[in-house]
Amino acid sequence: MKVKINTKAEKAEMQDLFGIFFEDLNHAADGGLYAELVQNRAFEFCSVDNPEYHGLTAWEKIEKGGKTELRVEKEHGLFPENPHYLVMEIPEAGEDTGVWNLGFGPGISLEKGECYDFTCYARKERGDCEQLEVSLRSAKGQVYTCASIQMTEDWEKYQLTLQAPMDDRQGRLAVTAKGSGCVELDFVSLFPRHTYKNRRNGLRRDLAQLLEEMHPKFLRFPGGCLIHGGSLHAKDRDSLYRWKNTIGPVENRPACRNNWGYNQTMGLGYYEYFLLCEDLGAKPVPVLPGGYNPHTHEGAVGDELKEYIRDALDLIEFANGDTDSFWGARRAEMGHPEPFHLEYIGIGNEEVGEPFFERYPLFHKAVREKYPEIRIIGTSGPFAAGREYDRGWRSAREEGADLVDEHYYQSPEWFIAHHHRYDAFPVNGPKVFLGEYASHDNTWFNALAEASFMVGMQNAAHAVKLACYAPLFCHRDYVNWEPDMIWMDNQGAVPSPNYYVQKLFMNHHGDVVLQQEIEDKGPSVMLSRYPDSLPGGIVLEANESEVVFDNIVITEEDTGKQYTYPKTVVNPDKPKKKLMDVSSRDYTIHLHARELSGKKGFTISFGQQDEKNRLFWGIGGWANEDSIIGEDVNGRNSCLIQRTRSVEVGRTYDLEIRVRGRKVETFVDGVPEQETEVLPVLAEPVYITSSLEKDTGDMIIKLVNVLPWEQKVQICLEGEENSRFAGSLYRMDGFGREDRNTFEHPDLVSPKVMAAAFESNRFEVDIKPESICILRLHRRQNPILPGLYADPDVLNFNGTYYLYPTTDGFSHWSGTKFHVFSSKDLRKWKDEGILLDVASEQVPWSVGSAWAPAVFQRNGRFYYYFCAKRPDGVSCIGAAVSDSPVSGFGAQPEPLLTPEMVQAAGVKMSQVIDPSIYEEDGQVYMLFGNGEPAIVKLSDDLLHICPETMKNLEGAEDFREAVTVLKRQGIYHFTWSCEDTGCEDYHVNYGISESLYGPVKYLYPVLLKRPETDVLGTGHHCIFKGSGEDTYYMAYHRFATPLSDYPEGKGYHRETCMDRVEFGADGLLKPVYVNP
Repeated sequence: MKVKINTKAEKAEMQDLFGIFFEDLNHAADGGLYAELVQNRAFEFCSVDNPEYHGLTAWEKIEKGGKTELRVEKEHGLFPENPHYLVMEIPEAGEDTGVWNLGFGPGISLEKGECYDFTCYARKERGDCEQLEVSLRSAKGQVYTCASIQMTEDWEKYQLTLQAPMDDRQGRLAVTAKGSGCVELDFVSLFPRHTYKNRRNGLRRDLAQLLEEMHPKFLRFPGGCLIHGGSLHAKDRDSLYRWKNTIGPVENRPACRNNWGYNQTMGLGYYEYFLLCEDLGAKPVPVLPGGYNPHTHEGAVGDELKEYIRDALDLIEFANGDTDSFWGARRAEMGHPEPFHLEYIGIGNEEVGEPFFERYPLFHKAVREKYPEIRIIGTSGPFAAGREYDRGWRSAREEGADLVDEHYYQSPEWFIAHHHRYDAFPVNGPKVFLGEYASHDNTWFNALAEASFMVGMQNAAHAVKLACYAPLFCHRDYVNWEPDMIWMDNQGAVPSPNYYVQKLFMNHHGDVVLQQEIEDKGPSVMLSRYPDSLPGGIVLEANESEVVFDNIVITEEDTGKQYTYPKTVVNPDKPKKKLMDVSSRDYTIHLHARELSGKKGFTISFGQQDEKNRLFWGIGGWANEDSIIGEDVNGRNSCLIQRTRSVEVGRTYDLEIRVRGRKVETFVDGVPEQETEVLPVLAEPVYITSSLEKDTGDMIIKLVNVLPWEQKVQICLEGEENSRFAGSLYRMDGFGREDRNTFEHPDLVSPKVMAAAFESNRFEVDIKPESICILRLHRRQNPILPGLYADPDVLNFNGTYYLYPTTDGFSHWSGTKFHVFSSKDLRKWKDEGILLDVASEQVPWSVGSAWAPAVFQRNGRFYYYFCAKRPDGVSCIGAAVSDSPVSGFGAQPEPLLTPEMVQAAGVKMSQVIDPSIYEEDGQVYMLFGNGEPAIVKLSDDLLHICPETMKNLEGAEDFREAVTVLKRQGIYHFTWSCEDTGCEDYHVNYGISESLYGPVKYLYPVLLKRPETDVLGTGHHCIFKGSGEDTYYMAYHRFATPLSDYPEGKGYHRETCMDRVEFGADGLLKPVYVNP
């Protein structure tokens, strides 16, 4: 197979294609991502949330040597929106009397050495029980650590910190009282100190970091069915999800029934969702209810509907409004005066039924008129095809929606068969937002099938603009829905194979899809047993109902044979009745069906090979609202087409199924009901898509092989005939189809990465059986300059990069001339000529040895700092200034920095060399030194030092020379060179500090040799910011190549290179991948 990729031809913009979706089901929020460790902290649980819930759910009394009585009241509560509180009566004082909380799942997970922040509201109602003791305990009652609170008779908020002395995954939080009497408690809370980004009321660090590492383009929230199930009234306990109830102090956020059968505290609310988006670098995609509950068919009208529309408008103001607007001011009060830059808003979640689509235009019109820049997302229901799906798309086209939210959960085989689903979608009109999708399970084969479909979506980026897997999280002790991307418990998390596929596609996203042409593709492989027909058993079924079938006639259309069957009754005791096996290509099933009792209707299976492989027509279903033609493959279900229909008890339905090859038609009472074609699973040899990342210039090629044999793919990058390439090859291969990640083996199915290098634009890649392969390539740019240059410093000014190196190739580094180079793209560099000659009259105090320059720009003036030797052979640092970055530099008559100045300041150092410049808050500093590093502030004219500010920098382990600093996310990142520049082990170490003046905490090397590729002596670098928001590069030198050209004096013969710098989810600089 050959694929030609035109790196200069853009097929479609990818925009925000791959993102994530968060919904609070499976305890994804409370007990999951939301870091609160106390369950039922405000004593608000009740039977509306779950029939088994009550005010003391998750609380148990402690009474050792005394007596404790617990009850929940609301007469004297502090918070009107959460009025309940705990009354703890202690009629008899004892050794240990009070209450403890069980946490979520098996208990509160405690980590040795971790600090936990406790808060509560409390008061002594009567008695002598002024002192409360708060403790962390084992499930058997062993006290690990405790602290005391002295109460008053008034409600007050108390805070303290507890440190766990040991690990315990089933811990308890206890609150006990000394003495007897009555104590009242409310909002009893316990958070780990170290939440994600260390935010108060924050998120679980490990789970949020898994999301951060995905680099999603967007986050859809908060649901899902979560948003549209419940009462229409915002103040009802079981209301639809109303965003205004989820902001402000947590004590004032009313608890609400979760649509998945538990309580949601709303501690993770809209403000926290927006913060999470900001922290992840993901665009927020909120979804709001449309004033209609599709489950109860209740809809808001009049002023109540206007309130829902106002919610949508107010949310946009909350996210984007100025601080002088009402909701923008509310956002600012919460601590975020800056806007959240909302671009998208969704109205409704997988809605069906005309009542919703009667209301949707009112939302659309209001948002479009007031906020025309917002992209509005409509909905097309929870099915991949059918009348409700068509209704949603018709509404979107009529109203001018920007996107349509599609949802479907299907078998992996369906995803393979429908790889080209979106190819023929139009370029113009509403775009696709695949807001929820997954294949049914978390095995490797599921993830692989999804990857093949994602390739199809990317290739159809003209039509598909957003897509996200669902659901995101599942707590192993609270399973509402499977599959899920990330499984968790109170202790840790297990990313599924599906997670790693999604992460690969997001990490290697690209900005535009490239034009590609596939040649010698080879035949596709038929994976379906019967590619042209649907033979098999015919089975009658009742769906938790009693149903009578009669007038049953099955006709084989090709032979004309008819088979009749007597009246058949199926019920919960005998729910199925097989009639016969059909082998004909074309056949018709005709019968009458009548539901005698029950409410979920009936099903007719056909083409059934076994219990796990069949076609079916189901009428009624779990809510008695659907008529569905579906398919089960290996026990995994797909809805092929749907329309709304309810079964009436006692009514006789005249039903007919016509099977013609793989085309299926159904009729009810002689009227056409549905028509669909059951696509066979036809797998292509390899699924391929390619994209370009504009900021880096990286080319990304994704290849997916769903077949059980290896494929060879020859790749030609057209337009790159004179280029060499290097980069990374990411593989997921070698797994069994049923392999999955578990808590015992969490990384069984995960990617591996290796270096990749190609000497031309034509190369071959082997795609392993049932595997994913992603190539991220960039043009090999090293060395970036022709000839011998070292010690580079780079300035990014007005869209042009300027590189200032040492001119190399002279024995004992005795060169005298400095050059400067310029580039627009960091790839093609122009020699702008000689900038300075330190052996000429340009530098009066110097005689030669031009080394290690640094440059700084301020207000259109360019300051050039350099090393040179005085007549006495001693190295000093000089300064020159110009109005141009490439010429006209005039050196100062005396050195800026000399050994005598350093000695006078009491600073230790071997040589005064290797300056680098750092600016913060308008102040400019120079870092410098050999043997020992130092830092000094420069004067306002930038041509003198402030001697009193000079200080050695402590902690730079194995320091030799060339120290630099970069500040990012509040951390000072220090890097410095180690060993001698003439040594092949010359390298760069890395450390961090909270202060510019240190001390530095050494972490690890970040730039090392790669002897297997002849890369040696890597060091003396600079780190500079690229054109992207968070894009950095490192310029450095290495021994000149080929090494054989310079058998002696390699330290005098060096070449300048450049590679990307990346930061991890922990905020730390990653080791630089050194390209050969």
